[in-house]
Amino acid sequence: MAIDAVRRFTELRRQHPELSDTELLNSNNPRGFTGTADVVVAGAGMLGLCYAVHLKNIAPDLKIDIFEKSLTPIQKIGESTLSPFATFTTGDVLPYDYLLRIFALKDGLHFYSVDQEGREVTAQDIGGLDIAFQLDRRMSELFMTMWAQSLGINVYHGVAVDFEVSARGSITTDLSLDELSIPKPDIPIRPFSTPKVLLKDSSNTIGTSIDARLVCDASGFSRRLTGKFGAREKFESSWNTNAYWTYFREKNTSIIEDRLLAWDYPATKHLCFPEGWGWFIGLISWERAPLANLMDLCAQIITSAAAGIPADKIPCTRALSKTFNCPYEFITSIGWAVRDDFQLPSDLSSYGSGEGEQKFNFFKKRYPTIDKLLTESYEILPNYYGKFTYFVKKGLAYRSPVVAGEGWLAIGNSAGFTNPLISPGINAGVAGSWSAANLTAQVLAAPAHEAKRAMMAAAKEHQRFMYDFALPRLFNMNRLWHNAFRDHRLFESIPKTLWSASFEEVDDHYFGVQRQQLYSQADANWMLGSGLDAFQDLCAEVLPILDGPNGGAQPSEEDVAKVLAIAGRVVQERTERWPQNSWGNWLRQYDHKLQKVPGKRTRNAGFLVEATRCISCRYFVHNRSTMCPVCGEKDAWNKSKSRCV
Repeated sequence: MAIDAVRRFTELRRQHPELSDTELLNSNNPRGFTGTADVVVAGAGMLGLCYAVHLKNIAPDLKIDIFEKSLTPIQKIGESTLSPFATFTTGDVLPYDYLLRIFALKDGLHFYSVDQEGREVTAQDIGGLDIAFQLDRRMSELFMTMWAQSLGINVYHGVAVDFEVSARGSITTDLSLDELSIPKPDIPIRPFSTPKVLLKDSSNTIGTSIDARLVCDASGFSRRLTGKFGAREKFESSWNTNAYWTYFREKNTSIIEDRLLAWDYPATKHLCFPEGWGWFIGLISWERAPLANLMDLCAQIITSAAAGIPADKIPCTRALSKTFNCPYEFITSIGWAVRDDFQLPSDLSSYGSGEGEQKFNFFKKRYPTIDKLLTESYEILPNYYGKFTYFVKKGLAYRSPVVAGEGWLAIGNSAGFTNPLISPGINAGVAGSWSAANLTAQVLAAPAHEAKRAMMAAAKEHQRFMYDFALPRLFNMNRLWHNAFRDHRLFESIPKTLWSASFEEVDDHYFGVQRQQLYSQADANWMLGSGLDAFQDLCAEVLPILDGPNGGAQPSEEDVAKVLAIAGRVVQERTERWPQNSWGNWLRQYDHKLQKVPGKRTRNAGFLVEATRCISCRYFVHNRSTMCPVCGEKDAWNKSKSRCV
């Protein structure tokens, strides 16, 4: 399809070669800097942008400014999403088929338990429920930045943020909510205070501070505001997790052994072992594309969607790449998230030259199935994202003691984090962003005499949701999964038990009324299943038996027997209570009663989503599409499926 391309940013770069990438990004802001805003967001990561976009959608008159210390969007850990994020973007941004021009397709989760001898592989999976994405974070945050700017939100890169807070900046206040309701006529209204926002602009083109009615701390692990109210808190557990990762290119996946069930499928793969687990996330990488060109490509999609052009009339990835001179390639993010109570050898020098390389290679070589897979079917991409090949992130799980206060709310990693397993960073994090945006809109819409009461009520509710509800429940889910990796029998039993406890009516969750609506409070409370009381009841039974400072060691036979009995009882209770759940449609090896079927390796007919290799480009196409989003092949699903048959 011919593209009526507008090359605003490459033309601006041609006319003004002195412009930095940061200045180019900031030139797209819809308003000039005034020193005041209704809402200031510290951090233009994915969750800060989701917060601002949803807030603008529900309160379009608010003036929102976002400040990000990074000079441009950059690649970072956290590339996988699930249906909560796709539901959010469908309602607040664009339907998925627009975004599949720039993001990789994802359907479901695959898990494989491997042993140290390479003899045994146990496979588990869930999918067919909803379309999701694998995100190149540079592209995803650039696109969301430009989407926010198209809504009227200013997003400034290259601007570091700090805060000055008063002693009353936390949710502890000298006034009760009753005292804040309606002021006496002879007492002046006391509007709530807001932290002072200090700016350090690398380009010196805006001011050094900004006045805001309310601020949102989305500054991530740096915790620019939450850090002022206390150090990170460890969860009530004797162990934490560290991550070591790098990037690869597939070189020969046709020889991957069959016991890695359905490996050639666009799910996030998890290779699980007693000390932790590894992720395999396939990405469409735009790392080699110049920023100005990428901005023109994103602008093309945004303006086309705004003009009402349907997704199947938007040019494919290949055409967009050619038109805007934006090279792309398919790569795979691979890394390990491992327990820190496992005792590593004191000398790892034979595994590489630095900590990231040494520990990545130690776990690779420790498990023959993993070593064979990486050696034969993947090739490493040295220095793909800058001067480092390997990356390290330690102490992943924590929470901030205070995540809300007078005039502010915190979201994302500034509030806390658990573990990248099942992608809680973006998928569960969007729940906090969405709910915080709703609370912000309520506070700023309150009458003046109710403003402080509304603010403090919102702060208390956000503190409860993030600190007391979301983060502890997600952490329990993480602990239960990690303990399931310690024994193949547990790995055979616990995942299906978790699925049964993660849903009530699973079919209705994806087929029913809820999926016809936008992202909802039910989505926020679900928390990938961990929000359900039944899930936490399961954790309360199993974790006292299995969890502890064991370094992933083999549990006792007595403990395994106890957990298997609990799991069997829970599955029976849940399947009897909700007999209509079609588990065989979502799980390749199980029937509707969550019983394993010998020889079953495919989902039953009735799934919502399925993917296959495009007959032309060999990338993945899904069954809801009329064309391949990557190469533009018409009727790609039917043609490719008929070729498979």
